[in-house]
Amino acid sequence: MILSKLFLWFFFYSFLGWLYESLFCSILGERRFIDRGFLLGPYCPIYGTGAILCWLVLRSNTNVFAVFAVAAVLCCVIEYITSFGMEKIFHARWWDYRDMPFQLHGRICLYGGIIFGVGIVIVRFFVQPTLMQLTAQLNEGLLNGTALVLFIIMGIDTILTLGSWNGLNKHLSILYNAIYDKADGTLSRLTGRFWDMPISSVIEKGHGLFIRVQNINVKLEPNELRFFRAFPNIHIPHYEEILKRLQIKEKAQKNSARSSKEPDNPSGISVEDAIQYK
Repeated sequence: MILSKLFLWFFFYSFLGWLYESLFCSILGERRFIDRGFLLGPYCPIYGTGAILCWLVLRSNTNVFAVFAVAAVLCCVIEYITSFGMEKIFHARWWDYRDMPFQLHGRICLYGGIIFGVGIVIVRFFVQPTLMQLTAQLNEGLLNGTALVLFIIMGIDTILTLGSWNGLNKHLSILYNAIYDKADGTLSRLTGRFWDMPISSVIEKGHGLFIRVQNINVKLEPNELRFFRAFPNIHIPHYEEILKRLQIKEKAQKNSARSSKEPDNPSGISVEDAIQYK
C-alpha cells in the first residue's frame, strides 16, 4: 500500500511537471503549444522523481529556507544526472542551458534551481499534506488498482517511446549511410562537395516526412518527429549535419504549428512542402 501511494504521488507530480514544462515552453518559448516530455503521455517522470525524493528527505524539516536550499541543490543534481544519463544512453542532448547565466555544462542553471526550490517549498508545506489526506481516503483495493493501471500505462508508453526513438535513429542512419557512402566519406564532409549534388528531396505529408536520397526513400513517422517538437533544441551530434541540411527539425515543428491552425489538406502536401537540395 505504501508503494502504491508513493507511485500515485509520483504520477501526480510527473503530470504537474509536464503541465509546467508544456505551458512554459508554449507561452514563453515557441509561442505555440508544445507537448513537452520524452514519453507520449502527459507526464515527465523527472519531476515526479524530484518531488518524491525531496519530500522523503525534507518531510520532517519545517524551516522554509532550509527546504528551499536543499531542494534546489537536490533537484539540480537530479537534473544533471538525468541529462548526462540520457545523453549517454540516447546519444543526444535533450536540453541545453549554455546560453543562460550561471549554468554548469549546459545541464543545469541557477534559474532552474530557484524554480525547483520554490516548487518544492510549495509541495512540502501545501500540496503534499493535501495529497496525503486525499489518498488516505482511498480503500486499499482502489489504491493498489489505480497504481497498477497507471504503472502499466507508463510501462507501455516507455516501450512505445523507445521504439519510436529506435525507428528515428534507424531512418537517420539510412540517410546518413546513403549520403556519405555515395559521397566519398571524410573528404566530402570536409569540403561539403556532396551537397553540390542533387541528392535529396523532402516532402511533407500529413504529420510525417517523406525523404528521398538517391534511390532510397525514407519516411519519418509522426511519432518519430515528435521528439523534435517536444524538444526544439535537441542536438543529435552524429546526425546534426543531415538534420540541418534537410531542415528536418524545422519542418517537424512547422508541420506541428500549421496542423493546429489549418484544416487538413486532402492531398497532404502544401505549396512549400516539396524542396530540392542541389
